[in-house]
Amino acid sequence: MEPKLTRNGGKIAAQLMVGPEQLAHFGEAGILACLNYVLDALAPRELILSITKSSSYLARKITERCDRVGTRVSLWVMVFADRPAALSSFPNVQDAQGRTGYGATGAWENIGKGDEKFLFYCPSALGKDEKGIDSALRAAKSIGARGIFLDRIRYPSPANGLEFMSACSCPLCKEAYRAWSGEAWSDLASLFVRHAAQSVGSAQDFIENARKAFQFRSWMVNNAVTRYADAAHAEGLSVGLDLFAPALAGFVGQDYRSLSRHADFMKPMLYCKAWAPAGMPLEFFLLMKGLEESGIDAAKAVDFVSKLSGMGREYLEVVRRKGNFPASIAASELLRCKREIDPAAAPKPEIYAGIELVQHEAYDTQIDDGVRDSYLKSLSGQNIAVCWNILYVPKRHIEAIASMDTMSPHHEDSK
Repeated sequence: MEPKLTRNGGKIAAQLMVGPEQLAHFGEAGILACLNYVLDALAPRELILSITKSSSYLARKITERCDRVGTRVSLWVMVFADRPAALSSFPNVQDAQGRTGYGATGAWENIGKGDEKFLFYCPSALGKDEKGIDSALRAAKSIGARGIFLDRIRYPSPANGLEFMSACSCPLCKEAYRAWSGEAWSDLASLFVRHAAQSVGSAQDFIENARKAFQFRSWMVNNAVTRYADAAHAEGLSVGLDLFAPALAGFVGQDYRSLSRHADFMKPMLYCKAWAPAGMPLEFFLLMKGLEESGIDAAKAVDFVSKLSGMGREYLEVVRRKGNFPASIAASELLRCKREIDPAAAPKPEIYAGIELVQHEAYDTQIDDGVRDSYLKSLSGQNIAVCWNILYVPKRHIEAIASMDTMSPHHEDSK
């Protein structure tokens, strides 16, 4: 059975995370009641499900309910970081000095403190990850899921510290880079700071000097995604991808063009307000902070990052002062995403604009009605992903999405 479309013509994806905390707080009955409400109100085309193996009975109930209304369930799979303990016996990425863990320059103050550690494993070591691929496919099929959704398909972001722009600099990765490019691996973090300190042509010079290193990182990410996708498609499973916004994707090794060839759907994280990893305000703030802590003048840091990312200086100036991006940036980044996917990809992946709508005491980000309406107004007619966990998305937000075509004009408070 095919689900109905939302009234404005766009399709909906939703994310559901079920762990010990959610089971204790909501119970199975509460989780299923929330799911039923969202299925009825939004008729999502996709449900992205993260659930512990110990809750397989509940997982099968979830997939059965989704199947009845034509919603496809994809099991959420971690690839380069935050993997299940049984799949985590790989070395961590190293910075240019051979250090693992987290950086000290411009790193997020909360990195590693929550359930998600954002400790990334060496991508070269993960080159033989048959166990992880097999585990993901078996887990998806065991609960009746129709696909897998790949997350952490990237290198460390600015939240991990500026030093880890050079990751992975372990001997295995250096050898792989030399074999691929014929050159020695360079310290990208130092190169980044050195070019930012220049004036005329600094961004373009950095792009030229770092081009092969960034291409190699994208190649490594694409290789991992290809292996997972080929195995999933061979089993009749669909593949979804969780991606940084295009303005940030290049910094973490995500190339939309190559990745789009392997995906059935893609969800760019167009989080304009979230001060958390993958949130555009936090990542851009820390990127500029890392440069400033390295001795770069604030104005030069803003200009350099603006030219590299394509993000307007006026927006970055606000973020540097701990403000947010306007919700309308989500629409421009979505258009950029569509431009960057491979036009020859067959079939073309569905693109869902991921917007953050959770309300939880552990998250600093609180999306009020005005911000929500700005998101929905700017994304009218587009596919939307309700992030990060429908258990914490207020019903008023769900109701607003369900009636997007009836929204009145709104002007977001700029701050």
